[in-house]
Amino acid sequence: MIEVKINDVIDEVGNILPVDGLSPHAANILNKVASSLQCSVDIALSAMFVTVGVAMGKRVIIDDGKYQNYPCLWVCMVAPSGSNKSTPIRFFIQPMKDRDAYNYSVYREELRVYKQAGDDKGDRPVFKQHIISDSTPESRNQVLSVNPNGILLYRDELKGMIDDFCRYAKNGELSQMLSVFDGDTIMVNRKSDEPLLIKDPFMSIIGSIQPSVLVDTFGNDNMMNNGFNQRWLFCYPESVAPEMYNDVSIPQNIISDWKDFIYNLIMYDFSVMGGKIYLRGEAKKVYIDYYNSLQIKKANADDYMSSVYSKLQIHVIRWTGIAHILGNDPTSVDITPKEMEYSIRCMNYFEQCALKVYKNLLEGRGSQYGSKPVGKEQLIAMCYNTFAPKSKQALADAIGVSRPMVSKCVKKYPRLRSYGYEDDVSKDIQDITHENTVTCNNNEV
Repeated sequence: MIEVKINDVIDEVGNILPVDGLSPHAANILNKVASSLQCSVDIALSAMFVTVGVAMGKRVIIDDGKYQNYPCLWVCMVAPSGSNKSTPIRFFIQPMKDRDAYNYSVYREELRVYKQAGDDKGDRPVFKQHIISDSTPESRNQVLSVNPNGILLYRDELKGMIDDFCRYAKNGELSQMLSVFDGDTIMVNRKSDEPLLIKDPFMSIIGSIQPSVLVDTFGNDNMMNNGFNQRWLFCYPESVAPEMYNDVSIPQNIISDWKDFIYNLIMYDFSVMGGKIYLRGEAKKVYIDYYNSLQIKKANADDYMSSVYSKLQIHVIRWTGIAHILGNDPTSVDITPKEMEYSIRCMNYFEQCALKVYKNLLEGRGSQYGSKPVGKEQLIAMCYNTFAPKSKQALADAIGVSRPMVSKCVKKYPRLRSYGYEDDVSKDIQDITHENTVTCNNNEV
């Protein structure tokens, strides 16, 4: 059973995101930030990687000889309230926010000149930005269309953002988000607007969530079954020890060094490298071994975790491209075996975090269902899923209800037994329906 595997994995001690793949300069910045802010190194490192990936944007392609990836990441920090999970995110993205503020002042001036130009205006100026926070699907698509290098969607609390995805579900919002992660070109058609083509979209996401709202946020069927959850890297520290107040601030030279690094990265001309970082040679062999190990895991996993392993095969490529930029020789076009091995160890961390999240979701969904009496509609759905009758009509005849009633219940509670009820409840259901089960067998359901 998958639950056993989950427990076997997450009970291991010392699941810590490694930092030894960074250059001494990057490692020094990371350690100073984590110690000054008294935050988890796991969270700080994840925020650093997301920021660097956005600064690289679509100007850099990680080419493994078969597929090409941009350094796009979706990272969710999972930690209790008061664990200082948001402050390191704000620190690492601050240089891009400062850059956006400067670009906005330039945009306002260009817009003023444009409006004064009269009839012969030319193209309307656009605001070039790196970060968005609170936006509708329409406005986000607009920002993506005029910022071809990519953007970062930052929400301090991710629950609100994901609730918005559900709110716009009827408009295909969730499906569109999956396409954005995959870098698939999006054609947006609205009655009131001109068609909008977003070619190879790039949008990283970062934010945080409390463990207590994981189930409410990521635990519905859409999130669990369509690949949405599996596209995230969950940063879920083993424990967050309470930190007593200290008077240590982030050293000014660290703030300046990080700002300069991001500014230089934004301005760097990657065309001198051909705009690509290559995964080949010995580093490719390391990746292939990891890829094949995940294929074995997929063969022994349920649908949810199989999808996690599939996405880890992609995450590791994107992560290693960023690790290369944060490594000792970022001007090289070749990922080293050491950088690939480091990125795999990082993925091992995220794999364990994914298992931990999955366990929480299963347990949370089970407790939600189990806290309520089993209703008639739920009972019918579970009978259908548990006993696998030949047809809905056969089950309807056996238990004395109409076929439309059975169809309604199955549709209302899809795969209910798989996620909601465990062995104890299933046994209760079997006991309750024993007489009907006998009848079903006699009628060759």
